[in-house]
Amino acid sequence: MSTSTRNIDELISSVKNIFDNKESPSATKAGWLMITALLIESWDIYSMAFIIYALNDIYHPSSWLLGLTAAGTQLGAVIGALMGGWLTDKIGRRTIFLGSMILFAICAILQGMAPDMYWLAAIRFFAGIPVGADVANGFTYIMEVMPKKKREVMANRWQFMFALGIIAAILLVTILQLANVDNSLIWRIVLAVPAIPAFGLLMMRKELPETPTWLVERGRFIEAKVASKTFYKDDFLDALLPDENVHIEQPKVNQVLKDVFKNKFSKKTTIFGWISCAVQSFENYAFSFYLPFILVTIGISGQIQNNLALIFINCIAATSAFVGPLLLPKLGHKGISQWGFLMVTIGILIAAYGFYDQNFIFITFGAALMLWGHYWDSESGMTVISLVAKPEYRGIASGIGYTIVKVTAFVTTLVFPPLFKTLGVPVAAAIVSIGPFLAFLAATFILPEVFGHEESNKQK
Repeated sequence: MSTSTRNIDELISSVKNIFDNKESPSATKAGWLMITALLIESWDIYSMAFIIYALNDIYHPSSWLLGLTAAGTQLGAVIGALMGGWLTDKIGRRTIFLGSMILFAICAILQGMAPDMYWLAAIRFFAGIPVGADVANGFTYIMEVMPKKKREVMANRWQFMFALGIIAAILLVTILQLANVDNSLIWRIVLAVPAIPAFGLLMMRKELPETPTWLVERGRFIEAKVASKTFYKDDFLDALLPDENVHIEQPKVNQVLKDVFKNKFSKKTTIFGWISCAVQSFENYAFSFYLPFILVTIGISGQIQNNLALIFINCIAATSAFVGPLLLPKLGHKGISQWGFLMVTIGILIAAYGFYDQNFIFITFGAALMLWGHYWDSESGMTVISLVAKPEYRGIASGIGYTIVKVTAFVTTLVFPPLFKTLGVPVAAAIVSIGPFLAFLAATFILPEVFGHEESNKQK
């Protein structure tokens, strides 16, 4: 088959619309393999929250060094999201999702071997790079291999995997504590163990192909036909694409932003997505991330009791993260975000009162409500950004979104230990509630409903 250069854009657009509605027999498996990486990565990121007490007991660091060590992964993830988003559009989705898992496994092992906290902070910075790259790439892959509506539900499960990763970290720490493992070993074991599932996931991901969408967008039609036959078990592209490759100029970052903002629908959706990414990261790393350390510091319960309460709270959070995507077809991205941010606001205020009154029940209930809402409000930010972005720059768009998540996470994780010390936990916690309330207003007045939209809808 041959075609003129003049018709290439129309041809690519028609093929992308087919991909939007066509489902591969292995699409669901591919989606889960992308999302599962978030379980491993959250295990690494959040495990710091449960071993800070051990590091503090051994090394007696300043509050700034403690914050920097906890935030190191976040800073690395900023670079990873920017580089990964750009690289996934440039060299392909498959190369990134394989390379990021290899680097992550290596960094996990190195963390467990760190000689002191300065080295640990540095290693965690480098560990964040594959984390940021993999998340930006994973959302992009899901959007390109799954049909509309199903891809949004799958992408929104990312918080469910985060919750499972947190529970895995708590359980591992609790088991080691019950076994009377010394603090000097607990933190090393907890940080190194994620290398094992990371290697297992790498082996399972090896079978996944490059996305046909990425190949089509780059004019690599011959390879796209082969990848499509492998992935869809169908040769439908043979009759649609020419038998030769063509050169297609790829957009620059400034062109990406210009294109996104020229359309009112994608502009409003992206602006909300950025707000959502910032606020969900702020509320999480200012409150729930430091909750284990706060409970130990205020001393109203023992370490094991704290861990059991945290397991209970995070099991509730995991239930929320599982239920949220199931309700997405009914509530839409708008509704799930509104309910989520509102519950977070109320939950944080209840917990703040519990800190003030030294009431463990209020703290536990408020934290549980906050995390239920958090796992709803954080589901849609990255998803809607990736959804309204065109395939040719979807990686960059996802990278920008996750960069916002991680910049906010780094600043918040670094600043809040000194802030808790200066203002006190009740006041600092109450201040956090302002963010989700503003995001609730953004979900109400800025976000259009985007559930079920496809490429052809966005071009209108």
